[in-house]
Amino acid sequence: MLNIALSETIAKLPYEELRTSIRDYLEPMTAILPEKRLREVVNLCVQNILATETPVIAAMSRGVSKVEADCWAAAKRVYRFLENERFNHHHLYKGLYRIAQRTVREEDPGYVVVAIDPVNFEKPYTHKLEGVSTVSKSTPPDLDGEKRLAKGYPAITASVVNTRVPGICYANWFSYQTADFISQNREIQRAIRTTRWVFPDRRIRFVMDSGGDDQKVFAWMNRPNCEFIIVASHLERLVEVYNDRLDRWETEHLRDLVDCVPWVTSYQAVFHHAGKNHLATIQAGWFTIRLPGTHQPLSVLVAHNDLENRNAVLITNVSILSETIAIQIYADWRLRGKIEHGYRFDQEQGLDVEDLRVQTVERMRRLFALVLAAAQFVFHLMQHWPPKAVYWLRRLGGKLGLKSDRDGPYWLLRGISAVLLTAATLSFVAISPFPHDLFLHG
Repeated sequence: MLNIALSETIAKLPYEELRTSIRDYLEPMTAILPEKRLREVVNLCVQNILATETPVIAAMSRGVSKVEADCWAAAKRVYRFLENERFNHHHLYKGLYRIAQRTVREEDPGYVVVAIDPVNFEKPYTHKLEGVSTVSKSTPPDLDGEKRLAKGYPAITASVVNTRVPGICYANWFSYQTADFISQNREIQRAIRTTRWVFPDRRIRFVMDSGGDDQKVFAWMNRPNCEFIIVASHLERLVEVYNDRLDRWETEHLRDLVDCVPWVTSYQAVFHHAGKNHLATIQAGWFTIRLPGTHQPLSVLVAHNDLENRNAVLITNVSILSETIAIQIYADWRLRGKIEHGYRFDQEQGLDVEDLRVQTVERMRRLFALVLAAAQFVFHLMQHWPPKAVYWLRRLGGKLGLKSDRDGPYWLLRGISAVLLTAATLSFVAISPFPHDLFLHG
């Protein structure tokens, strides 16, 4: 009777719905793997990362249903998966790219906006792991509020940011010390090249922060059906600007041109910060330049935000011929912030990707791919499950029901975790009841 009651209780949880959704979501990734058992391990890993909110294998194993396996058996399956020589991390990354292709195919935007952003993951107590590098970290800063040097690993992702569900079209966890590392610029080039391979028939608009302000990057992105919007960081550079009156190109400092640009349009835009919406007035002006020694025309958009009282200086290969184009360019560049939100979800109060406790770069890369898949699944669930079901999971995860609640991925992750861990606990109780009789006295 007890086992029947526990089975009925588990049936009331959305346990099977979650497992089915995870399996369906990961199908483009698992289909690449050469064996059915490996595909099952991918589903198991992602499910347990969501259950325990960590990529630590020993901790992940407690999220498995005890009817299927005990903790040590589940952990061994993951360890063997990370060491299996029949595939490598490229297969898992390619699976992420196929998931992104499916997302874009389903939502079918007019063009894809892809944010490329390097990030450094810190492992502060690591000194002897393979490829451990010295990286720069700004969060948390040092005692003077500046960036600090720490032990860790650099990584880079390219994400589609103009769809409801983000999609990964390039990912790599790398090391400055391993033989396959050439340079960070080479990683950016690979991100561009891979994104073009993932979306060969779509117009791509790359957006980057100031780290992309490099003439080589401009050349890599200046391909058919490719556009870019990049923050200008080298304002002291010399550029050529066209003089209509004298019908010639003249050399000027970019900063001088930015300082005297006339505002052509003014409009209002909504900024979301700290759980609140803020209305800002944007003034924008633009002009056309080209870099010395090149014949590639570029547009410079200067947008002043009165909320923060600062200018955004953006370089793009899109010809700005109207106010509508200028406003769209600024809106697309603002989407770049979504990749920062994704990183925070991956590493801070979300899935704690920095806590990878494996000893080789190859295993780290495989786990990195699985953590990215788990994070993307949470965003997928937010958009594709019925709203009442998502609300139920958020309430289970600790949603307070106040107007100030931020209905992002964190409460949803907590709810998913609660369902999966509850099912694992009940399955253990079904086969190994707690010895209540040992507490009887008298």
